[in-house]
Amino acid sequence: MDKPNPQTETMKFGLALSGGGSRAAAFHLGCMRALNDRGILDDVRVISTVSGGSVIGAMWAYSDEDFGEFDKRMQKVLRKGLKRGILRYTFLSSVTPKIVATIVTSGALAAVISLLRSLLSVLRIVGLRSSQLQTVMSALQAPFPRFASRTTAFSKFLEKELFEGMMLGDVKRKGLSVVINATELRTQSAYRYGSKESGCWRFGKLVDDTPVAKAVAVSAAFPALLPALDESRRYIKRGETAAHRTIVSDGGVYDNLGTSCLVPKRDSEISTNVNEVDFIIACVAGQGVPDGADLPYFWPSRMVATVNTIHRRTHSMTFDLLHRLKASGEIKGFLLPYLGQNDSALPCPPADLVPRDATFDYPTDFDPMSQETLDLIAKRGEQLTRNLIETYHSEL
Repeated sequence: MDKPNPQTETMKFGLALSGGGSRAAAFHLGCMRALNDRGILDDVRVISTVSGGSVIGAMWAYSDEDFGEFDKRMQKVLRKGLKRGILRYTFLSSVTPKIVATIVTSGALAAVISLLRSLLSVLRIVGLRSSQLQTVMSALQAPFPRFASRTTAFSKFLEKELFEGMMLGDVKRKGLSVVINATELRTQSAYRYGSKESGCWRFGKLVDDTPVAKAVAVSAAFPALLPALDESRRYIKRGETAAHRTIVSDGGVYDNLGTSCLVPKRDSEISTNVNEVDFIIACVAGQGVPDGADLPYFWPSRMVATVNTIHRRTHSMTFDLLHRLKASGEIKGFLLPYLGQNDSALPCPPADLVPRDATFDYPTDFDPMSQETLDLIAKRGEQLTRNLIETYHSEL
């Protein structure tokens, strides 16, 4: 690692680690290698993470090991994968009876109520539009929370393997604040777990602290595979404390890049985890511009293309925002290492650059990753980050 740079001591760095499963974690590892070598990583004041980025970000923030040891531990996690652990804790752990009981009680009742709502919808379609029917429709909701699920098992696995006994307030890195991004589905709003505060603007701030493992599991609970966390917790808003049932899911649904909490001049009265940073490093594990070869004909492919299009549009808007924030002087600068970056658009790329086509389409699951694939994705992250620093911010 290079000697600390006096130029960075006055900078308030915010580091965003995007979602993208194991692909994202491997890419971010490479980006963090480059930041560590330049002496920037230790100067990061806020780390904001999503999904796969939450796994690696939390592993860094809630440990005090040197970067070399952290690097080895992260590689071991990626080679082993997380999926087997999730399955083991789902079917062969103390959580298993709770999951079965939830399916038999809450799940069965919710299914019956869903069927009734469907029947009432048919009645409404054929002409019965009375206020009484509307009232019944509004009252028919899943009455009991999902007390346990695969996401609960995921949380227990992470608690045992990576974050045993750690709460969000137990950050080990000096001067670092942590934000682990999720999405509240009832209100369709951002839900942020943080080392300073947690909650969302609709309900307020959580009264009690949260285990790191739970926050990471929820942030990575991709809705198609893992259920949302359904629980009632106490919040405080404008001096009043109240319990609210929240249904919290993958952070990538609301903000797959994790940059929204780093934008300057946010109002703490209507948002949580307001942070003042003047330099944003956004590591993005997205695939980049599609080549147009796919033909989304049937329903599954159309749905995948729809979700990807929404994410791409959000990415483009965020990239544009970063440029505007720098142009207006609201931030001093930004770095945007982007896995799916078009290689031909890179300024002065290294001769041994790992090409985009060798890495961009690795799946976003948590299956075990081969060392060869891990090395390729991480090296590309490291090369892109170094290239951007040397080209645009050599003073760092």
